[in-house]
Amino acid sequence: MFEKSLTDLIQGLRANKRNEADYIQKSLEEIQSEVQQSDMYCKSTAIDKLNYLHMLGYDTNWANFNAVEVMASPRFGEKRKGYLAAAQSFHQETDVLMLTTNLIRKDLASANAMEVSVALDGLAQVATPELATDLFDDVAAVLGHSRPFIRKKALVCLYRLVLKHPEGLHALAPQLRERLDDPDPSVVSSAVSVICELARTNPHNYLPLAPRLYQLMNSSTNNWMLIKIVKLFASLTPIEPRLAKKLHGPLSQLICSTSAMSLLYECIHTAVVGDIIGVPLPVTDSVGRDIDFAELCARKLVLFYESADHNLRYVGLVTLAQLQARRPELVVNQYETVLKCLDDPDLSIRMRALSVISGMATRRTLDRTVKRLMSQLILSNTIRLQPVSSLPIIGSTEYSGKYNGDAADSDLMALATDATGASLVSARGSIVQSRQLTAAGPGPADSPEYRLLVVEAIVDMCTRQSYGNLSNFEWYVAVLVDLVYTAGVDVGQLLSEKLLDVTVRVRQVREFSVRLMRQMLSDGQLVSRATNGSSAAKVLCTAAYILGEYCSLLPANSEDIALLLPKCLDKLDGDQQATFIQAAIKVYTNWLRDVAGYWSTEIWELVRTVTASTMTQLSELLLAKTDGSALSGNSAVAELPLQVSCRLRHFVEITKAMSVATSNPNESAPQLCLELYELFTAYELNPVSAAAQGKVPLPDGLDLDSPIGGPIPDTGHIMFPPPPPVSSESRPRASQSGGGRKQRRGQKNEPFYLDGGDDVGHSHSLADLPDVDDIPVVQLDLGGQGSENVTKTRSKKKKTRTKDGSAKRERRSRVRTPSPPLAPVDIAGDEDMPDVSAPLPQPQPQLQQTAPAQQ
Repeated sequence: MFEKSLTDLIQGLRANKRNEADYIQKSLEEIQSEVQQSDMYCKSTAIDKLNYLHMLGYDTNWANFNAVEVMASPRFGEKRKGYLAAAQSFHQETDVLMLTTNLIRKDLASANAMEVSVALDGLAQVATPELATDLFDDVAAVLGHSRPFIRKKALVCLYRLVLKHPEGLHALAPQLRERLDDPDPSVVSSAVSVICELARTNPHNYLPLAPRLYQLMNSSTNNWMLIKIVKLFASLTPIEPRLAKKLHGPLSQLICSTSAMSLLYECIHTAVVGDIIGVPLPVTDSVGRDIDFAELCARKLVLFYESADHNLRYVGLVTLAQLQARRPELVVNQYETVLKCLDDPDLSIRMRALSVISGMATRRTLDRTVKRLMSQLILSNTIRLQPVSSLPIIGSTEYSGKYNGDAADSDLMALATDATGASLVSARGSIVQSRQLTAAGPGPADSPEYRLLVVEAIVDMCTRQSYGNLSNFEWYVAVLVDLVYTAGVDVGQLLSEKLLDVTVRVRQVREFSVRLMRQMLSDGQLVSRATNGSSAAKVLCTAAYILGEYCSLLPANSEDIALLLPKCLDKLDGDQQATFIQAAIKVYTNWLRDVAGYWSTEIWELVRTVTASTMTQLSELLLAKTDGSALSGNSAVAELPLQVSCRLRHFVEITKAMSVATSNPNESAPQLCLELYELFTAYELNPVSAAAQGKVPLPDGLDLDSPIGGPIPDTGHIMFPPPPPVSSESRPRASQSGGGRKQRRGQKNEPFYLDGGDDVGHSHSLADLPDVDDIPVVQLDLGGQGSENVTKTRSKKKKTRTKDGSAKRERRSRVRTPSPPLAPVDIAGDEDMPDVSAPLPQPQPQLQQTAPAQQ
């Protein structure tokens, strides 16, 4: 029988491209029969073919036991195939690993160096906690082998065993110290690599090795080993500051002399991370001048982020950011170079450059940096600039001919900047979302992660050190408004907080801020995108608050009331709706106070018109169903959140009072116009620090943790206590109360009658209770005549019957008062129940436009 070799299997796969799966399945069947044979050569050949098929993605775990058999072969070629199969297919849960302990121990003690080498390679791949515990001493004994490559592999294998068996680390430390003095450089390099990896978790254990590592750094010429030693000192220097002064000379010499970029990077990184640049010792540069060590590192970093290699530019910016955290004055000089990295096509380089450039912002560079970042947000496929007709559209022929050159710097800013330099886009045009990408596809500036970082960087640069970099607060407010249109990501919460913060804290900018907030609220495209949880809704909510709080800084305008009651109000959440309504109340009362100063007949008509339109707008937005059919005031308010219903009631009450106050034309303004405004301007709203409450000392004896009283019972579902049970004897029968239904039908027409409903299953209805006139009046008599008085009292109440046979009770005459007239917007439960015994005012003639009252 002639078996196929590995070469035959590969040639067959190439010849059967169309039916490769069938060919491999047939080959697997042949291999299954081959591994069962007693001939070790045939079995090892089958395992060799399985190794190849495993690399193609086929499962070979079914032959694990056969791989162990091949590992035990006395021939090295067959043994190597078995170890390769074990390294590829064995894992931590493989059950046949327990059979390999003595097999590997035997190979480690073999006189053949090749068998020891293959055993070390295989054990490093398949090591489990049990194997590491059993074979740790055997591998440690191999460290004294005469062949250097065996000692080098034994060091690496011990590192893999320590990861599975941490208790062996105590026994490994002396071996590592001894291997640092090994005569072979490759063994020393392996020992340094193992120490470097182990020191990443706990560098304290390897601090005693620092003298020997220092000697190696000064004597070795192997760049690879020098990189490992320098990285190891980067871990040791933070825990032993005295090493910084010792390493100052060798590191500066390596930085000035080496031409390997990898070694140069590790030296600069170690000097920055280990704070070696803080040692007050000068160094000599390449031309023989004495300069500061930190300045030398900053100069050498220019070689990295000016390189054409993307990897070198990236690591250079990473180290520059670390240097910036310790010596920011050295990084400021690299402003122009880092600014060019913001236009790099590699997104990772852009993000690193953005983190560095944001830390370089000063009063002198802030304006230019923000303009460059804003231009990246605008000139992208995420949004599209749509200026007014007086300005050309970016990307058009007119724009290219008039604004050619670097539009990212000055031309675009001149295009969209007003006379004060305050605005980029908001004063001249608008930004809308655009989903149509160019033929080149999305660029780095279209990444949502990058756009979010850009917005956060702009805000951080402007607000750093309590607006220390700002000289023009109007420019900052305009930039925040522009970011609302140009961000392209959900940053509504961030921009809302910053708009509110700068408006409240800086008095000089409030008037300009209110003007821009009014402009945003009048933008129909922005308002149309405002939905619950959207970025536009959060910003517009803050804009409404600012406009309502500081509306007195601008000339009063009745159109602002309509802006604060937009059509999208029903799409917002409860807190946002309450903010809009509260702001509308303030704007309304401010406008009434303003028009009271020049009152006339035309103003009187205008006030009545604006009041009526405001009430109508409130009804359409909050007191109507989605299909447009009107709801009753009580049910509509009940469906609204509590904070919305409370403010809505206040607004309705104010408009009602104003309707009554202006029911008749007067030569002078009603006093109510001034009184309503004073309700909201009695005290000025001043900014309070978030940590102000923590500065207030806690009084002695005040316990803020214990409750003041007992637990509050849950009465959300119990409005009234249940009525007392009525016995069957006292309950009137149906035949005796024939007029009960007519009586209930008559009571339904009364305005304040609460209908209990026609629910049959209700156990206690108002109709089943006895009539008040049927309750006997008992006169107590101590002489024992009480029963006679009861009989006489009951006999006085006789029932008479009408001609139609219906029962009729004799009652005392009651004077019914007419129902009050309906107000223009009536919300049930909006006011207290009036006293029906007191005479009510008659309806005014000029209010007959409302629905007539029910009689």
